[in-house]
Amino acid sequence: MSESINYFSATYEIARKRFLSAANAAGLPVQTFVHPVQDPLLAEAAVDVVRIGPKPAAKVLFVTSGVHGTELTAGSGAQLPLIEIFTKELPEDTAVVLVHAVNPVGCARLTRTDENNVDPNRNLPKSFATLPENTEYNSLHAALCPVDWEGSQAASDQAIADYVARKGDQTLIQDVLRGQHSHPDGLFFGGLEESWTVRNLTKIVKEHSEDASQLAIVDIHTGVGPYGFGEVMRMDRPAIAGAEWEKIGNLVCDVLDLAEAPLPPIKIILEFGTYTFDRVLTALRADNWLRHHGDVHTPLGRRIKADLRDALFADDPKWLDDVVRQTVACCHATLAEMQQNAEVKKA
Repeated sequence: MSESINYFSATYEIARKRFLSAANAAGLPVQTFVHPVQDPLLAEAAVDVVRIGPKPAAKVLFVTSGVHGTELTAGSGAQLPLIEIFTKELPEDTAVVLVHAVNPVGCARLTRTDENNVDPNRNLPKSFATLPENTEYNSLHAALCPVDWEGSQAASDQAIADYVARKGDQTLIQDVLRGQHSHPDGLFFGGLEESWTVRNLTKIVKEHSEDASQLAIVDIHTGVGPYGFGEVMRMDRPAIAGAEWEKIGNLVCDVLDLAEAPLPPIKIILEFGTYTFDRVLTALRADNWLRHHGDVHTPLGRRIKADLRDALFADDPKWLDDVVRQTVACCHATLAEMQQNAEVKKA
C-alpha cells in the first residue's frame, strides 16, 4: 500500500497544522483569511491559501478542500502531496493555487454548512432577487428535518421511504437535494444572500487570476458514488442525462465565471464515494437536528458527530490511497488540458 495514506489527519485542526507545515517546508508563503465568526471552544476557523508557480501566470489551477466542512480531512489529505509534486515540476507559465478549508467554520465544527446553515455549494445563484422555489424539497422538509430526532426518526424515515416509493430515488436525489432557499433550518439551504465563504473565495480567485488566459478548478468532495471512486464531474459541460448531479447548480466552482480570463474555465467537482446514499443522508439529517435542536456535548451529540465523520471519510488504506492517486491524476489531466488549450490558442 502506498505511503499516501499518511497524508490524512483526524481533525481539521491537525489537518490545518500539517498543511501550513508542508507549505513552510517547501518555502511557500501562505495567505490566511480568518473567519469573523469564531467558537472559543474550537480551533481557529481560517482559510489558508498556497500558490505554487509564478505570479502572474497564463494558466491557473485552483484545488479546493472543505467547501463542505465534513469533507475537509479527505480534501486536505489530497492537497498535501500536491505541494510535494508541483513544487518540483509545473508546466511553463502555470500556477497551482491550493485553497484549504474554503468553509472554515464548517470545517472547525465538523458540519456541512457554514455559520448560518448555508450550503456553500448552493450559494451562487445568478441573482438573489429571484430565487426559485423547490416544491419537492418543501414537501419532504418535515421528514428530512424532524424536531425530535430519536423520538420520530422511524416515522420520518418511513415518510422518506414512502416518497421514494411514489416518485423514485432519482427524484429524491435530483429534485429534493438540489438545493432550496425557503427553509433556513433545512438541508441544502442555498441562503438568501452571498455567504462569507463564497465572498472570500471569490476574492481569492480574482486575486490569483491576474493576467491569466485560462482558469480551472478541482473541488474535492466525498459522499456520493461507488466506494473509493473519484467521479470527475465536469460542471463546465452539460451533465449526462440522469446523472445524480444533473440538476444541481449555484456551485462554488462557478466563482471562476466571476474572474476575467479569455478562455472558458474548466470546472471540476471531484467526488469520492464513501458509503450508501441512505447512510450519508441520515448522517446529514442527524447533524442538522443536532445543530438546531440538540447539544453536541452529550452522548447523543458525540455519537451523531462520529457517525457523520465516518459516513464521509473512510479510514481505510485503500480508500485513502485511491483519493490521493485519483486527485493527483485529475490535476495532471486538467493541467494537460489547459496546456493543450493554450497551444490551440497560439496556433
